[in-house]
Amino acid sequence: MTMRTAVLAIALTAFSIAPAVAQETAPTTGRSISTIAQVMVKTRDGKAIPLGSRIKPGKPTLVSIWASWCPPCIAEAPYLNKMRQEFGSGYNFLYINRSEGNPDRTQPPAAIAQFLQRAGMSDIDYVVADVDAYRQIIGKDIKDIPDGKVGIPRVYLFDAKGRQVHTAYGFGDGGGSELEARVKRAMAAK
Repeated sequence: MTMRTAVLAIALTAFSIAPAVAQETAPTTGRSISTIAQVMVKTRDGKAIPLGSRIKPGKPTLVSIWASWCPPCIAEAPYLNKMRQEFGSGYNFLYINRSEGNPDRTQPPAAIAQFLQRAGMSDIDYVVADVDAYRQIIGKDIKDIPDGKVGIPRVYLFDAKGRQVHTAYGFGDGGGSELEARVKRAMAAK
């Protein structure tokens, strides 16, 4: 390996891991569940509701934003389902389908059903966020999304007191076990 090739390989490696490092050091405090509680979303059957109507006070809350066409969302979904089954009603699980607007791709009902079935979540009572609702949910994190991109999967974890304790964008190796550990810590904290 030449010196130039070695330098290029190191630079490419550093470039490829930079987003993960930035994600890990992103601010996770100073935000409250109340900042998203009034965001209007839709139920599966199209009824408009405030997101907060799905939040039971005094429980940790995991907010996951996904789309059926998103490969990292497909990889993340079985981990979320495992946690959902393991932790049951010990926390609020808000599963939000990101759709209804540019640059979203079309998600026909059959594609959504297939996505949920593969993840074992055909029974999940997800809600739908259009572009405006999505932007309200992610707040200042919008600055981290390149133009023309949707920015999913995205996970926010709030503790039982409603304080944001974690945020993640994307899904990679170790993401499921790390998220599970964070949910367990949030559930244990009072």
